[in-house]
Amino acid sequence: MTLRPLALGTSLAATLVVVAALSAPADLAAFVVTGEFLPLTQRDMRVFNNFSDAVANDNLVPHPNFPGQVGAPLAIWKAHVEWASEPYAGNGKGDPLPSNPVLGGCGANFDNTFQGFASSPGTTNDNVHSELLDSSGSTVAFTETPITDGWRTRYISAWTWSDGPGLAGNGQLDLQAVATHQVGHTLGLGHSSVSGATMAATISGTGEGARSVETDDCFGVQAIYGVLSPSKPHIEALSGSKSIGGTLVITGANFVPVGNEVWFTRDASDGEPVKVLGVTSLQGGTRIEVAIPAGVADGEVLVKVGAVSDGSALSNAFPVGFVDAPPVAGAFTPIEPGLGPVGGTEPWLGGAGDLSPGTGSLLLLVEDAPAQAAGLLFVSLQEGAAPLKGGTLYAVPIAALFPIATDAAGSMSITATLPVGTPAATVIVVQAWFADASGPQGALASNGLRLDTP
Repeated sequence: MTLRPLALGTSLAATLVVVAALSAPADLAAFVVTGEFLPLTQRDMRVFNNFSDAVANDNLVPHPNFPGQVGAPLAIWKAHVEWASEPYAGNGKGDPLPSNPVLGGCGANFDNTFQGFASSPGTTNDNVHSELLDSSGSTVAFTETPITDGWRTRYISAWTWSDGPGLAGNGQLDLQAVATHQVGHTLGLGHSSVSGATMAATISGTGEGARSVETDDCFGVQAIYGVLSPSKPHIEALSGSKSIGGTLVITGANFVPVGNEVWFTRDASDGEPVKVLGVTSLQGGTRIEVAIPAGVADGEVLVKVGAVSDGSALSNAFPVGFVDAPPVAGAFTPIEPGLGPVGGTEPWLGGAGDLSPGTGSLLLLVEDAPAQAAGLLFVSLQEGAAPLKGGTLYAVPIAALFPIATDAAGSMSITATLPVGTPAATVIVVQAWFADASGPQGALASNGLRLDTP
């Protein structure tokens, strides 16, 4: 077993120094490959969320491109997505740092499948990220290899890990940034001699500039897995049902007429995706209709084609959330879809915090809305559905309206506390609407968001 550790210099303000322990790497141009690669049987990744720092799990704002996850698992999922073959979910959104506007797009025949939570740190080949209790030495994180039969990445507990999504604070290390470097090792990369590359022997631990995968890094993963093949299957969008037993419609390209495999994130996963085999495609290999099987969880869907066993046979991973779980007391539940511009991305409304009346504090966050736009937040005490401006108003009957406005990035947030005396099991549904000419009928709307008080 080889360890590829990440070690810290003389202070947290110093540069993160990657101490190489590579087994006879081959030097190709600037990037370095170790001679190892992940076969299709080892494309899964999971997280054992034993991170002990409060700031490692204090990002409670969900993002539509990463359904079902917040905190450390969300940060690590984003790190894997950085290495994806194309911009994740078609738009690459998910990181608020200006230095990293697009997640994914490395242009290689490589994509991971997010398989949720592990029940333990696992063994050296279970493809799991976790914290390791250790207070000695200068090592920050390390990846255990060889990777052909799997890997394991550990993050040393002596350091304070921050899950973002903004920059890490003073005395903290950016979990997403360090994980992005470690994921490179899990793919078979050593340390690049190019300054500023994610796989450079020295990287910043603050997050700014360290989360993104650079050109040299992408050349390295292309050298291992091949340049993105024109025939690689591609998922463009998902539609249809998001309920167990319903029919999910996958739109894309390069699906084979018969024998497609559809991979889903597994509930209580052991790392092996839920696979639906022998699926036919329609409309010249651009459409798949598949019944959503039991045992799946919020995460990703991928399509594998034919008998080819390399990465050119596996599609990009596309996020998917399911709607079968009943409302949970104290939960924020998205109601989809919203209403976006023609051919564009709809605004997203998320929520986080404590829904306890009088004592808790909750956050509502709008993203991907028009910049510096005025709008209205609709509020209802029950979940409904009424057609409006080519979309659906979920907050009906309307109990209240509040004016809102976005910033230059198309975002806005509201922090509030539910009044003392709000009854238990109260349902509150909110939705943001904006007048905008890019909408089908002159308006854009977020998804609805259901709040169920405990």
